[in-house]
Amino acid sequence: MFGLGQRTALKTRVLLSSSLALILALSLMGVIMHQAFKEKTLQLVEERLEGYLYALIAYIEYDENQLVMPDNYPTPRMEQPASGIYGQILIRDFLWQTPSILGQDIPDIEPLSTNQRVFNTRQEFAGVPYFYLSQGVAIETDDEVIHATIAVSENAGEFYDELAAFRESLLTWIVVISGGLLVVQWVIMFWATRPLKRLMYDLSQLEQGADSIFSEDYPLELRGLTASLNRLIENERNSLQRQRRTLGDLAHSLKTPLAIIHSELDNQPVDKVIIKQQIIQMDEIVAYQLKRAAVAGHRTFVQGIPVIDVVDKIIDSLQKVHRHKNVEVKTTVAPGAEFFGEQGDLMELLGNLLENAFKWCDLHIHITIKTLIKTGRQRTGLIIEIGDDGPGIAQHKRETLLKRGVRGDEKVTGHGIGLSIVTDIVESYQGELSIERDPELHGALFKIILPP
Repeated sequence: MFGLGQRTALKTRVLLSSSLALILALSLMGVIMHQAFKEKTLQLVEERLEGYLYALIAYIEYDENQLVMPDNYPTPRMEQPASGIYGQILIRDFLWQTPSILGQDIPDIEPLSTNQRVFNTRQEFAGVPYFYLSQGVAIETDDEVIHATIAVSENAGEFYDELAAFRESLLTWIVVISGGLLVVQWVIMFWATRPLKRLMYDLSQLEQGADSIFSEDYPLELRGLTASLNRLIENERNSLQRQRRTLGDLAHSLKTPLAIIHSELDNQPVDKVIIKQQIIQMDEIVAYQLKRAAVAGHRTFVQGIPVIDVVDKIIDSLQKVHRHKNVEVKTTVAPGAEFFGEQGDLMELLGNLLENAFKWCDLHIHITIKTLIKTGRQRTGLIIEIGDDGPGIAQHKRETLLKRGVRGDEKVTGHGIGLSIVTDIVESYQGELSIERDPELHGALFKIILPP
């Protein structure tokens, strides 16, 4: 558009297009104002001349079969020669004129039929413009009806000079106002684009390896973008840390089995049973750490997954596995509740917690899932509560269960690898996991808060 390439800066595009629109709007406004002023003034001129014309008609008298011309005039200017306003009355071949016409060349009067009217806004005569209004009238006498034409003329030179002065003044003001508005517009554009410049600077700092993320003092229109970028950066950093932690955990967990194998290989004869046990343990450690590493974590741009579908699928599977217990599951899921992440993460999170609940409950499990709404976020978070009527978890054990960095070979009885993976998933989504006592079922209550 306007010859601007796709690589032209947005600031330049906005400034040029808005400046052009402003100039066009002011020009159009100037044309409209000039035309309105001209039409209104000409209307006033016509009304004034019409008043003079009707006054002349009223002054005409007919006495003793003779037409008596008026001695009074609608305005004193008609008695002053060359005053600029002139009156004429044409009856048959007789032409009467006001004293103001003395020594002046004015447009000739042309006969008109009764009630016929002519108004000319610029009638040139001898190089001079005139306003000209004429009308045909009928004068009734005792014997006949006499047809007459009455005309009023006014020198229009002064009017068109004033109109030209008004046009020049209007043009000057339009140019001045346009210039002022353009300057104001450029200042506003410079001020309005400062956050974008700061955003570009922050991005360049991140590209150079800066650790800081975007602040919260950006304008409202950019907060959604900066918040998404912050979450994206934080997710990438958390993912990198999680991978490093997983590798560190894997290396640490494999040290002991490898040391035992090396030590056993030095013995004669070699105890294959011990080596096999250590290999099996190493396989379990690797499988566990791979499972932890597979946690996708919080995704900034992802489609929501209906939670109710995943919950129902997991409950159906676990009820088949634990059919001998006849567990009653009460499920309350908020309408439209969605999980914004990988479906595998949600399956793993709910699957591990519900598997523990089915394992330790007596007869009842309550599942409550609510949506979490946060100002400034378009998508919603989740509040997940899973309680059972089992023995619960002692207060002093809860902190140990939720302790970050529990190794694959450091399993808490009854709540081991599964809960550790749940903790990793919740942390990867910047969420919170807590263990409480269910107020209704009096067993364990796992509460998870996943922010939007």
